[in-house]
Amino acid sequence: MKRTVFKTFAATGVAALLLSGCSLFERGGDTSGDANGDGGGNAVYDEMTSWDACEVLSNLQPITEYMGIEGYGSSTNTGGEPSSAELGNTWDPESIGCNDLISISAADEYASTMGGGEIKVKIVPTESEEQATTAYEDRIATAESEAAKGTDAQTEEFGDPWDQGTLVSWTGSAESPNVEVIARDGQWVLHIQLNYGADFGLRNEGTPAYQFTSDELNQWFVDTYLPEVNQTVNDRIAEVQ
Repeated sequence: MKRTVFKTFAATGVAALLLSGCSLFERGGDTSGDANGDGGGNAVYDEMTSWDACEVLSNLQPITEYMGIEGYGSSTNTGGEPSSAELGNTWDPESIGCNDLISISAADEYASTMGGGEIKVKIVPTESEEQATTAYEDRIATAESEAAKGTDAQTEEFGDPWDQGTLVSWTGSAESPNVEVIARDGQWVLHIQLNYGADFGLRNEGTPAYQFTSDELNQWFVDTYLPEVNQTVNDRIAEVQ
């Protein structure tokens, strides 16, 4: 798989793109309503917009296992499943998604809220590669805008099996890691948004509380999880082409 070295981008270079503050569930990196159209007889677009994202993405089970997520729905829940969002949802109307608050109990010994976070995994169907490229570029710009508000902002580009791919990471408030992964293949885009509590085990005792580091998680997204999703989605698309 193609990899490039992480590079730091200057906040001044994206200052003009800064958006008003809002929570992860309110922000969607949206493209304009004209970008996707209404389906208009495009068989792939029409098929993708009918999907249940959580069903397609196996209720985020690979991410749940890798991160050691103990529950969905709040920062303290155990059990449960992420929630599906249909096309036209309020937090990212151009996407179908599988999302929720998460709890990672390995960090609970340090503070009850430090193991919490939010995740959104979104599939963005469009009617053409041109529209998908626009959606991809717009979402990167939005992610970099958010990253500029934090510290340690970095970006990495990646390729195969994707036509285009970018990972943006930064440290947010209370030292919480944030990552957005945006990738395009043909006429659709995958967009992951994730933040989670800092691993205070590293700072207080030198022993990690999580079963992964932020760098390991980010690389796992690029090397393992995204190729699997790419194959799953394209297999479904092939059935209607």
